[in-house]
Amino acid sequence: MNTHHLRPARGRRPARGLLAVGLLVTPLLAACQSAGAGGGGSDADAAAIVKESDARVKAAMADVTTGAPSSSPPVQKDKFVIMIPCSVASEGCAQPARAALDAAEEIGWRAQMIDGKDTADTQNAAVRQALALKPDGIITFAINPKTIQGALDEARRQGVKVVASSATKSDLVDFSDNPSTEAWKLSGSLLADYAITRTKGRVKALVLHDTGFDVLVDRHGAFVDRLRECKTCTIQEDQTFTFSDLANSVPRLVQQMAQRHPDFNTIYIDYDYAVPAVLQGLRSIGTEGKVVLGSDGTSAAIQLIREGGGQSATTAFALGWIGWSDVDALNRIFAGESPEPAAEVIGVKLIDQSIAQDIDGLWGGDVDYEAAYRTLWKVG
Repeated sequence: MNTHHLRPARGRRPARGLLAVGLLVTPLLAACQSAGAGGGGSDADAAAIVKESDARVKAAMADVTTGAPSSSPPVQKDKFVIMIPCSVASEGCAQPARAALDAAEEIGWRAQMIDGKDTADTQNAAVRQALALKPDGIITFAINPKTIQGALDEARRQGVKVVASSATKSDLVDFSDNPSTEAWKLSGSLLADYAITRTKGRVKALVLHDTGFDVLVDRHGAFVDRLRECKTCTIQEDQTFTFSDLANSVPRLVQQMAQRHPDFNTIYIDYDYAVPAVLQGLRSIGTEGKVVLGSDGTSAAIQLIREGGGQSATTAFALGWIGWSDVDALNRIFAGESPEPAAEVIGVKLIDQSIAQDIDGLWGGDVDYEAAYRTLWKVG
């Protein structure tokens, strides 16, 4: 979750600095050898999937040009909305929230932000604090609705509309599929395509998956499923972890996995924030030159890729764009329309060193999405 997303189970504390991705780490589970990708195909099989993956990679590296939806209901007047990021200290949580604050003020709504302060308890308290101010709507960022169900039940009783950004679909809120499920899946499958092209269709992958966030299931699953389509690729080991032991257990686990499979050439982990732990584990045994993959497009990851610091690629969401689309979704809800078109414009960018050279900080979306929304809303 800077990843997007994401919040852990109730009472557990997330990490900071990924797309709406806070992280959880509990004791590591036993190693799991994947039976789904065997690596026994022919040279012709390899050539075919490399051609297909190369086309997908090139398309994902091209400029994103969507902007905003083509139509929208009129801006609903005299609304008061409150933004609640998982933590203002987290880039992935706070950046979309600040952007949403700007967007809300752009269309004449009264808006403010309340810090979620990292934990489920403080996020529940933040929602209750917001409800005491009598808003028309609330947007949460990278907070799992299940972990704040009590406060959300109260919001529903009060008739307050709630959008949960960077969260999986949930009946507890009015809308929560932004970025969409398909976008989360794309952020995983494109990393598999990148590995396929880099290894000429001969991926030998180590995979690490954080079980603490529902939205990461789609990303991890899409990465694995895409490699399973590659007859000449192998998933050598697929491990799970959660956040609390990230600093110590994940580097040690990476070291052990690499030693068990010295011929691996690719390693994937669900989000960029955890990549330094992967690199620590690899460097502890002198392993270099591998394809190292994360996701979310944090500024730290983009810098690491740009400077050749060990990470090979990331898949990114434009965090500010997510915030503007969340406001679009909430306006649609206020107008009695489906919010789903608001999420359809959020794309995924594949960033490697060639792309990172032109990005300073976060990826901004390749297009002036703010201007597109002003046109859509007929403001400014």
